Amino acid sequence: MRRLLLILAVLIAIIVVACQGDTTSSPDTTLTRANIAEVATLDPHRAEGVSAANVLRDLYEGLVAETPTGSLEPGAAERWDISDDGLTYRFYLRDNGRWSNGDPVVAADFEAGLRRTADPATASSYAQILLPLENADAVIAGDAPVTELGVEAIDDRTLELRLERHTPYLLGLLTNSFAFPLHRASFDEYGVDFVRPENLVSNGAYQIESWRIGDRLTVARNPNYRDADNVAVERVAFLPIEDTVSELNMFRAGELDITSNTPNTAYPQLRETYGDQLVVHPNLTVYFYVFDMTQPPFSDARVREAVAIAVDRDQIAGAVLQAGQTGAWGLVPPGVDSYDSYSYEWKALPREQQIERARELYAAAGYSEDAPLQVKLLYNTSDIHKKLAVAVQGMLRENLEAVVELENQEWKVMLDNRRDRSAWDLLRLGWTGDYNDPYTFLETFRADHPQNTSGYVNAAYDALLDNVANELDPTRRMQLARDAERLLMREYPVLPLYFYVSKHLVSERVGNFVPNINDRIYSRHLTLDAAP
Repeated sequence: MRRLLLILAVLIAIIVVACQGDTTSSPDTTLTRANIAEVATLDPHRAEGVSAANVLRDLYEGLVAETPTGSLEPGAAERWDISDDGLTYRFYLRDNGRWSNGDPVVAADFEAGLRRTADPATASSYAQILLPLENADAVIAGDAPVTELGVEAIDDRTLELRLERHTPYLLGLLTNSFAFPLHRASFDEYGVDFVRPENLVSNGAYQIESWRIGDRLTVARNPNYRDADNVAVERVAFLPIEDTVSELNMFRAGELDITSNTPNTAYPQLRETYGDQLVVHPNLTVYFYVFDMTQPPFSDARVREAVAIAVDRDQIAGAVLQAGQTGAWGLVPPGVDSYDSYSYEWKALPREQQIERARELYAAAGYSEDAPLQVKLLYNTSDIHKKLAVAVQGMLRENLEAVVELENQEWKVMLDNRRDRSAWDLLRLGWTGDYNDPYTFLETFRADHPQNTSGYVNAAYDALLDNVANELDPTRRMQLARDAERLLMREYPVLPLYFYVSKHLVSERVGNFVPNINDRIYSRHLTLDAAP
């Protein structure tokens, strides 16, 4: 009898465990967030794209952090001093900073992280953003050792950054992953595999728990985080969902707490159904296509201008997107502090005159109904990207008789293939500001910038950017930035389509969700009530 009871007890325990399933993915105990794509890498110094940034901001903390509203605040550094000439920054790290394995976070970790980003061997697409640092140009080019970079750990608690030029946006820049610290012991032991889930040691509010590619990436509260007592959400699951309809259905089913986006066509219905749970706000992001300027047909400026004019941004924003987005006739979004956004000169013309101008340029470049322009448009897999590509395809066919072949690839595949110019003539990209300043958008078209996929090269433009970077007078600096944007847009390396708004559905059990223009929602700022 005793043996039978023991067997029954074991069976009951097995059944209970089976019914409970994987508690780490349960929406009752886990904040479940949609992520727009699969994360390509968790290497903070090599990662790019919003999906990776969303996770890395939970795993790591920079010298400078952000409040829920997006304003800057002390992070791993409790304070900093800036020299009178603006060329030297000293950061003083907190005494209680800890890595997730308990190691102290020291200044040498940030020194190592910045050096690794600048090191050509890392092949970071963000290396150019460190150009304000002393000797960064030579280090990035491989002409000087990384030890010459203007970053120095004075002692365990003091880090000094030395700049070549005054950089008013430096503190905002340091909130991004390329400036995150490096756990040197892990890197020394594992090399590039230090970012594998079983090896990754982080210094942020969360630590990696598991990663099932194509399913979810889960992080758990880091008990060694310097402010762990104020982190309310114990566990966060990031689900890579590229289809907004699937995302919406999962939210309706209670499988998501926060969506990364919503279907545009459902916007009126969602507002009526969910009310304040639908959070819509401006976002410092521009959606655009880039032209391949290195070869025909878009090596001809007339063709680029004709295509740019033929695309109706009002129709894209009003009829295709339908959720408060605004058409983009320039690169820098509205909302950038103290900046007057640029628009094409022809924007003021009636639409009929715009089309007439586009057709004249098209014909002058040698194209016609009998000899149409034929191009390939490559975009990453997404229902909204497809919808926009089909709309642009129709506009170019109707207004220019151009033939546009559409091709889509998964995000990681497209990133790998974007340097293969045989794969595309027009490429779907976008840019979210790394900090609230026009320079973060304009510098991506500098001749030697890794993000300059178009092949645009203009010494006058690069010189203007140097002036923007070096100008101390704020008003004069913004005027120089606008001059640079005007020059860029008149040469048409890029086809901006619209400026984003962020649209999140937020479960009623999520608290402290505060929208901000950078659309950076840190899990550590949120609260989570138990599901009813």
